[in-house]
Amino acid sequence: MKDKSIRLLLPGIVFSLVAFAVKIAFLGEMARQTRFGLKELLMAFVYPYDNPFREMWFLITLFIFFLLTPIWQEALKKGWSKWGLLVILIALHFIQPESKLFSIDRVCNQAVWFYSGVLLSKGKYIEERIVKYPWLTMIMGVVIYVIGYYTNSFVTTIGGITFSFGFALLADKYWPMLLFTFRNYTYQIFLMGIFAQIIIKILYRHYPMPYVLAYLVCIIAGIYVPVLVSKIIEKININPLSLCVGLKTK
Repeated sequence: MKDKSIRLLLPGIVFSLVAFAVKIAFLGEMARQTRFGLKELLMAFVYPYDNPFREMWFLITLFIFFLLTPIWQEALKKGWSKWGLLVILIALHFIQPESKLFSIDRVCNQAVWFYSGVLLSKGKYIEERIVKYPWLTMIMGVVIYVIGYYTNSFVTTIGGITFSFGFALLADKYWPMLLFTFRNYTYQIFLMGIFAQIIIKILYRHYPMPYVLAYLVCIIAGIYVPVLVSKIIEKININPLSLCVGLKTK
């Protein structure tokens, strides 16, 4: 838990403070206005989705999932409890409480996907089925997604996950360098990408450019500005600084 606190909560706190600073500095440019004070700071962590850095909800939710590790481990010991917990989490997905305190609503909504990942990683289904049939897996993902589009978002998500498995396996086989330039910095892209995109959006408002160009620049900046910052921090090699942006230290 110490490791997860450092990896998840510390960057969450750091970038929440950065978000406060950015929103106050560019107050008139922000869709969601904010003030900075002790109360606002406390509420930002008690109600993560109302945090100036709204993505903080995901870090809190992920941290809670790791707190629940003993439950996942206990459930996996027996077949009836393993699948019974999955049924319970599917039910929670649909009848989740509306409480936004510590993102409890999102914890209930997302737990089924986290636990499903645990189930897949502990079994041999990926090695025995998915890896052998990547094209079929990707096509199945598309079919399930389309069915979900006309039925329920839960099914749509299953389709998206299935498609992603197939696509990733095919990319690994035919184009293994596809994600090479940023694959080791996806967490940093999550933490810093939004801030790079905010700057691009502000520039777009004041210095108009073709929308398609601005859109592409926004995507590129959201990916590669965090990669550049991360590489600079790695070069500086100061452990506390690296931890603040979610980089692993030696």
